[in-house]
Amino acid sequence: MTRQIKIAVFWRPGRNVAWQSQYLGQEFPDDAKEEATLHRDGLREAGYAAELVQWRSEDLPGMLDELRGGGYDMVFNASSLPEVAFLEISGIPYSGSGLDLVGLDKATRKKLWVYHGVPTAPFVVVDRDDRAGGHVLGLSQISDASWTPPAPLDYPMFVKPVRGRGSAGITDDSIVYDREALFRQAASIVERIDQGALVESYLSGKEVTVGVLGNPPLVLTPLEIEYNQARTNTFIHKQDNEIMHCPARLPADQLEKVKDVAMRAFLAVGARDFGRIDTIVDEAGTVAVLELNTFAGLQIITGDEEHLHASYIGSMARTMGMDRADVLGRIVDSARRRHGL
Repeated sequence: MTRQIKIAVFWRPGRNVAWQSQYLGQEFPDDAKEEATLHRDGLREAGYAAELVQWRSEDLPGMLDELRGGGYDMVFNASSLPEVAFLEISGIPYSGSGLDLVGLDKATRKKLWVYHGVPTAPFVVVDRDDRAGGHVLGLSQISDASWTPPAPLDYPMFVKPVRGRGSAGITDDSIVYDREALFRQAASIVERIDQGALVESYLSGKEVTVGVLGNPPLVLTPLEIEYNQARTNTFIHKQDNEIMHCPARLPADQLEKVKDVAMRAFLAVGARDFGRIDTIVDEAGTVAVLELNTFAGLQIITGDEEHLHASYIGSMARTMGMDRADVLGRIVDSARRRHGL
C-alpha cells in the first residue's frame, strides 16, 4: 500500500494585507488563516494528509524542527520570499515557484518578458536617490520641472510598488497624467513602504487574468475583471467589489490569444506548479502582460468564511467544472513529480 503523503500548509498572519496596511496606515481584516484552512481541507479531499503550520520568522530553528519532526514530506504554498528562501536552504520540498523567480521584482520579470518577446508595457523604476542607477531613476530626477519621460514611455502612466501582492499600494491615483502626479505617487510608495515604484505606460482595455496549473501546464479559462466605481483594480476594489466575467467577454480567437500569451509569460520566467498572469486586451485585440502572481489566491470559498473573498483562479476553475481538490491536487502532483515523491 502506498504511504500517504503528508503536507504542511504554511500560513503567515497578515500575508494578504501587510503591504496595504503599511501603505495606507490602517488595519484590514486578516484572512490568511481562513485561506490556509481551505487549502488544508482541499488537500485532504484530494487524498493527502495535511496540517496547518504557522510561519515564524523569529524562530527558524523551531520551524525546521517542527517540519522534520512532524514527518512532513513537503510544504504547500509558501507565501513569500523568506519562506521560499528558508525551504530552499533547508532542502525541504515545496510547491510553487522557486527562489530564482520569487526573488525577482516586477521590473526584472518584465525585462525577461521583453527578452523572450512577451508583450508588456515600457517602464522605468523610480526610487530613492541612493538606490538609483541603471534603469532606476532617483526621485530628485523626476522632481525637476524639466524632466521628461524617456521614449517610448509617455503619459498617461501607471505607478505601483515594484514588489508586493494583492494590488497593495494601488489606488485610482496610480494612473498619472503629468510629472507632478507621477512624482507624488512614486514618492508616496518610496516613503511609505520603502521600495521602488514601477512606472509603466498606462494600457487601457479589458483586464483579463489567466490561471495556470500543474505540469504539463493547464491554462484556465480567462477571466475578465470589470471595474465597479473604480478606474483600476485596487486593493479595496478586489474586496468583492469587482465584477467578474468568466469566460472573458472576448471573441474566441482573442481568448485563445490571451491564453497563448499567458502561457508564454509563465514559461519565460520559469514559473512552477501554479500562477496567475494579468493582461490587458485593447480594442484592437492586442494583448499585453501586466504581471505574474506566483502566490495567486486559489481558494474556492464555501460561503461560511468571515473575511475571505473568492479568488480569480477559484472562479476560473469552477467555470471549468473543477473543485478545490482538483485545483490543489494538480498543483501538488506537479510538485511531487519534480521532487521525486
